[in-house]
Amino acid sequence: MKKLRYFIIGLVGFTLGGNTLVSCVDDFNVGNSFLEKAPGVDVSLDTIFSKAEYTRYFLWNLYNHMSCPFFVKDQLQSSPNETLSDIFHAYSSWSGAYLWYYPGNATEGYQDGQIKDKFAFNSGSDNKRSIYEAIRKGWQIIENIDRVPDMSDEEKSRLRGETYVIMATRYLDGLKNFGGLPLIDHAYQTGESYDGGRATVEQTVNFIDSLLLKAIDEPGFPWVLEDVNNEAGRITKAAAMALRAKLYLYAASPLFNDDEPYMQFTRKEDRQDILAVWYGGKRQDLWETCLKACEDFFRVNQENGNYYGLIEPATRDEQGYSEAYRAGYWNRGNKEKLLEIHSTYLMEEWGDQTYGIGNVAHQGHLNPTLEYMEMFPMADGRNYPYKEGVYNTNNPNNIDIFADRDPRLYETMLVNRPKLREDYQGLSSVGIWQGGDIDQNTTLNEWRIRFASGMALFKWVRDFWKMTNLPANYAYMRMADMYLIYAEALAETGNLQKACDQVNIVRDRVGLGKIEVMNPELHLTTNKDNLIQEILRERACEFGLEDERLYDIIRRKCVDKFTSPLHELVIWRKTADGQKDTRDDTTLKAGEPYPNFIYDKQVITVGARRWWEPGFWTNKWFLSPFPRTEINKGYGLFQNPGW
Repeated sequence: MKKLRYFIIGLVGFTLGGNTLVSCVDDFNVGNSFLEKAPGVDVSLDTIFSKAEYTRYFLWNLYNHMSCPFFVKDQLQSSPNETLSDIFHAYSSWSGAYLWYYPGNATEGYQDGQIKDKFAFNSGSDNKRSIYEAIRKGWQIIENIDRVPDMSDEEKSRLRGETYVIMATRYLDGLKNFGGLPLIDHAYQTGESYDGGRATVEQTVNFIDSLLLKAIDEPGFPWVLEDVNNEAGRITKAAAMALRAKLYLYAASPLFNDDEPYMQFTRKEDRQDILAVWYGGKRQDLWETCLKACEDFFRVNQENGNYYGLIEPATRDEQGYSEAYRAGYWNRGNKEKLLEIHSTYLMEEWGDQTYGIGNVAHQGHLNPTLEYMEMFPMADGRNYPYKEGVYNTNNPNNIDIFADRDPRLYETMLVNRPKLREDYQGLSSVGIWQGGDIDQNTTLNEWRIRFASGMALFKWVRDFWKMTNLPANYAYMRMADMYLIYAEALAETGNLQKACDQVNIVRDRVGLGKIEVMNPELHLTTNKDNLIQEILRERACEFGLEDERLYDIIRRKCVDKFTSPLHELVIWRKTADGQKDTRDDTTLKAGEPYPNFIYDKQVITVGARRWWEPGFWTNKWFLSPFPRTEINKGYGLFQNPGW
């Protein structure tokens, strides 16, 4: 296989252009057919579009620009975005979240350096993740693909559809993190300047929607993949239609769509164009558009035999529920994945490009919080009931707070259990208590910081040994997202019972009872505010470490989730007389029954966030700052309020 080499300068404000391409194209891992590598050659755009094979590889490279939270080398210095939310906390002192965001030190200047990949405006690791690198390459494909001589019109149409969607994902990433963006509608040539400045939120949303509609209108763009074994990861028309729903979910949410903007501009040197971060008022029609996008997707899916759907359990027990849930978020090429990203071919304990998810999980970058553990319901679907009367007592009723819970809890985090569903590094049970297995086991103790919150990450990394050499893929969007977006749009447009029905589709896959039946005190069929909060909680349980929670609490302007201190557990084995067992070694000995516990709830102090300090928080943190060096290029970009 030829490995094309190219040079693309992506950010607007740089000198854009040229026909000469001179750097590396990485292989796009959409299936085993694309995994070979061969020596590269220097080529021009004329060469790339002179042969179908070369054009395809140019598109495969464009796929590599899509955002993936596993590629964390420079993303908050190896911390996924979720460490800024309420569900994960970074205990590691070299995490970017710990260094810059927790002490409140993040500035526009950091966007030029250490934080650059976090929100993907600047060129990031190996130039793979910058928004505008992808946009330029995408327009080069759109503008040149018709001159490929040995490619059918149907394939050209298909590749155009894929290209439009990739560009739309990059603009959606930018909208979520910055608000209104510079809108680039063609590939700039050498000497051509951009002076269009920054678009409004509405213009940016409309531009992204136009890209998706162009993709949907492509006659050669398939709804499903015919050869999923070799093409898993390639984009389909289903992805384009689903992304329209996700786009309008964000557009319709209160961050941009409310009676007042989330924050006013105050810096005199910046333009006072508040519409770059606000629609100008609260518009119900945006929720109607989101609802319509959902209905359009489900209608077309039905017309295609309901090809896309949740992976359902083979057995109605914890084993079956857990395996189905894992298959849905992890397995390649399944019918739940609407848009999946393959940042590398295989998962590795120590990760792709040095700082992979396994590596940082080892070192305390991804510790589940107590607040996250409490979001997961009981196994029957009742919300977690033990927030009072158990913590910081001697637990007189010997309640096991981890027993009989939502199977997604056990798939997401490692917690104390008498019998694990699958062994953890050779152990059938793990004692995450003082003096237990974690303290006594040499292998586990070496990376003890991963258990610092009293729980540890399990999702994606499992026990580290088992993750290695499994196919790597991340769902930018899957069917569970469609059901929950539909639920939120239904709730916002007044159909609360039908919204509950959509939530229940997701819950039923893991054996949970109907949300409105199991939690009658919340009055979910009549209380919209309660239902919205339950949908957000359900999204957190379903999409842990899938890059959703941070953006959910941002788009909903959940200030309390950022300013309320987060907690950890210190767990003690309980003695026969009801006291804390303070022995150095409290591991289970042969023949001993599984113990009872005392749970000390403590505010996290390692990496305590300044956002928790009264008066420190401002709403500027909802959106990220543009790099000052980019603003200084003088093409009309201006900074977000508060920065």
